[in-house]
Amino acid sequence: MAISQPIKNIEVIKKIKEYYKQKNMLQDLLLFELGINTGANLKDLLQLRIKDIKNKAYIAFDGDKVFPVSSEIQNIISKIADNKDTSEFLFQNKSGNRINRSVVFTSFKEICSELGLPKDISVASWRKTFAFHHYKKYRDLSYLQWLFNQTTVKITLKFIGVYENMNLRYREGVLL
Repeated sequence: MAISQPIKNIEVIKKIKEYYKQKNMLQDLLLFELGINTGANLKDLLQLRIKDIKNKAYIAFDGDKVFPVSSEIQNIISKIADNKDTSEFLFQNKSGNRINRSVVFTSFKEICSELGLPKDISVASWRKTFAFHHYKKYRDLSYLQWLFNQTTVKITLKFIGVYENMNLRYREGVLL
């Protein structure tokens, strides 16, 4: 079994989003968007209720992990949550029950296969995708270590699929 890898190519992310939009799979699109934009666990995302996120600028997990909710994500939430009770699960099946992790994994694997994406892209890639792009933009390993509860920089770099020699990173220009 292949170890999941982050989705490093923005065009692949756009391709997945477009697939969901074309198939009018708004709930799946929202779950994907939240996964790649927050780095939250799938388990935590599936426990969200409409009241936890609708019309809110931030989403909170575990009390201390807070993420901004973009206007694009709020628009999708509005479409999904209209005419629903705010106590309902955000991600539910046709019978109104919270969807199962295995259903999400299977569905996403099928979509990746249909789009011809590599086998090492899975739901587990969502958190890694967030972490990879956050690292590329901010170079903030300490935040990612804290977010994913990892003990070393080496583990965090491996998690996000970045293999750089940290020993050489800031050597140039340090000598006085």
